[in-house]
Amino acid sequence: MYYKKIKDPNTGNLININSKLGKNILKNYIFRLREGGSESKVIKKNDIEFNIIDEFSKKWYTDDRVKRWEPNTFNIISYYSNNKDGIYIDIGAWIGVTVLYAASLYKKVIAIEPDPVAIERLKKNMSANKCDNIIVVEKGLSDTEGKKTFGGNGLMGNSMSTLLVERTKSPSEKNTTTIDTITINTLINQLKINPSLISLIKMDIEGGEIILVPAIKKFLKDYKPVFYISLHRNCLNNNEIEKILDDLFNIYNKCYIHTRLTTRKEVTKEMIQKKKYSTIVFE
Repeated sequence: MYYKKIKDPNTGNLININSKLGKNILKNYIFRLREGGSESKVIKKNDIEFNIIDEFSKKWYTDDRVKRWEPNTFNIISYYSNNKDGIYIDIGAWIGVTVLYAASLYKKVIAIEPDPVAIERLKKNMSANKCDNIIVVEKGLSDTEGKKTFGGNGLMGNSMSTLLVERTKSPSEKNTTTIDTITINTLINQLKINPSLISLIKMDIEGGEIILVPAIKKFLKDYKPVFYISLHRNCLNNNEIEKILDDLFNIYNKCYIHTRLTTRKEVTKEMIQKKKYSTIVFE
């Protein structure tokens, strides 16, 4: 017997098995049977579908969060996927939601994440997708290579871990760990990345930008990759934000905020500070 419909576990609706969504659901059922594990959840953003299967990820990434969590981030990732050979570098990949979204848009995705709990969840979510173009770097991108203390904002894996442990509310041993760090030059050399093919770099590292931006200034100046940064004003003081913005405006000619999938607005440093913008793109 040949079945033409398959049940969508998220909505209960019957879906054409030959549609993109139907094939995705069927793949998930097969994966579940093979692994003997829990059922994966199909996520749809801007007509792009991917799966998450880690239990924490499914509970955290509710249908409501799918709609409202960082919509500009997904819009920006889509906006700059304009090169068939393009590379996307995600500094602070966490559980992999942005990484899995980008996997169908870019030829190569570099996911940089030092949190061991987040890495485990990221890899599990990757296992529920066909994404052989993702490279996971289990280190923190930083100004030096070696070891650093990381965490401090509650339990590991909660997306708020930082290199600025001394500034956090809970810098105890149970909420921190020691991570390996790597510099941008070593990363590029080890992965044999052609910098001219980098379409977008995303940095979202809970205040660690005050350490990393000065460390990658020369790289950014030499190659001018599009650079999307989240400024964590809750972690940094105004002088530190000014320093980061000065460094980046000295490298790039233009800076934008993105409001919709295809809508953006050019902004100055003064506008960013006045309006307290936190997510901006330099190009």
